[in-house]
Amino acid sequence: MDTKFNVFEVLQIAEQIENKGARYYLKTAQLFADPEIRDIHYRLANWKAKHVKIWARMRKRFSEKTGEFGTFDPDNYVLSNPEVMAGLTWFGTKQDAPGRLTGKETKRQILRDAVRRANEAIIFYQGLKDFARDPSTQEILDKVIREEARQIRLLNEEMTKA
Repeated sequence: MDTKFNVFEVLQIAEQIENKGARYYLKTAQLFADPEIRDIHYRLANWKAKHVKIWARMRKRFSEKTGEFGTFDPDNYVLSNPEVMAGLTWFGTKQDAPGRLTGKETKRQILRDAVRRANEAIIFYQGLKDFARDPSTQEILDKVIREEARQIRLLNEEMTKA
């Protein structure tokens, strides 16, 4: 069975990933007593939450313009449940996984971890391009990748100040 995602489904996956990311950063903020480091986590969570809204708006506009929605195929669980694909990213892992934050990390370590996670998201989205149904889906994935790359640039700028 050949699984291919359309724009609507890719944006649903991106929303799920960003949503999980926002929850992750809110939860990990609680590990830190240092208000500056806690604030970094809150800003990262806010960034992810903004992306959720952007991708949701784009998905809504796409559906209104084309009449296309996500696919429900009882024979294809992955295609019918975008959260399954979103669970393949680092946000789908448990908090007690190796490499989890302890609350003792420095600002630089936190920023470096956020860059690593954004790089992993880019790798995921690049792989997802192999499952794009059409060129417009690939274009959306490129847009999502560009946004992750922008986040990496901003995090790296912040790291040079740390």
